[in-house]
Amino acid sequence: MKTLLKVVLLSSGLCLAGLAQASEVLEGAMKSLAKNSKAFTQAKTATEANTALTEMQKAAATAKQNKPDSLVKQPKDSVKVKQYEQKFDALTQEIEHAQHLVHAGKLAEAKQSSAKFEAIKQQGHKAFK
Repeated sequence: MKTLLKVVLLSSGLCLAGLAQASEVLEGAMKSLAKNSKAFTQAKTATEANTALTEMQKAAATAKQNKPDSLVKQPKDSVKVKQYEQKFDALTQEIEHAQHLVHAGKLAEAKQSSAKFEAIKQQGHKAFK
């Protein structure tokens, strides 16, 4: 009986540690998105803008893979999880669009995408935070 109790406690502890780690990874990705979105809007050169957009793309992919606590127990094919993932797909598409504009020498036009980034962020926070 003591062995069973130890196994249950150890398993519970590992699960909680895993959830905490996933939560920290998500928080880090969200901070990276915010930091690099700001860097993008303040970029003076195409290189600075592209660096910030690349980091945003990485952070969006990480955030998509690490669900918030409210979705962790949801099935992967649930409506809420799919909506969460679609927000990051939309953000990634906007980031890619901005990258294309930067590569085409249209930095000022690309910076207009930051309003779309912010709109997606607001929608996501409203729905999932």
